[in-house]
Amino acid sequence: MAVALCLFSSACVFTEKHQFPSCPAVLILQDAQSLTRFKLGPARDITDIRFEAEIFNFRGQCNYDEDGEQWKVDVELLVEISVERGPANLGRNIEFEYFVVLPGFEGKVGGKQIFKVKGNFDQGKRRLVYRDEVRVKIPLGNPIDVKGAEIVLGFQLTPDELKFNRARRNR
Repeated sequence: MAVALCLFSSACVFTEKHQFPSCPAVLILQDAQSLTRFKLGPARDITDIRFEAEIFNFRGQCNYDEDGEQWKVDVELLVEISVERGPANLGRNIEFEYFVVLPGFEGKVGGKQIFKVKGNFDQGKRRLVYRDEVRVKIPLGNPIDVKGAEIVLGFQLTPDELKFNRARRNR
């Protein structure tokens, strides 16, 4: 599965006792990187699009913290999402969700977080950029365990939206 990959390059922390590795890898799930939201009904023509969105960028930093025997890495991300208004969006409003998943912790508390986005296009504007600050805490046995840690971003899609994305990609 192809994904966009970014490792934070300036996130190493040095202390007298420990030299920490870089931050966890952050990936954007290709099937869930974009969202095309249509108006209600079966039509899927370009004139039926309410809005299209894409997670196009993220950046961040991380810090390591020791609490007794337990280490954790605290990751701060700025997620950037581009949204373009479609012809069927007469009310100028948008509403969608995106997720942050820690694959190593799926099914556990904090393994998946869903963030809701609600907004409006300004009068006469067809495009906006939404920026959201996200904080993720990953428990570790020790700082070296971060090498296997990943953070995955994507839109929370309906089955039809996922099918649309896959069909578009396979054209």
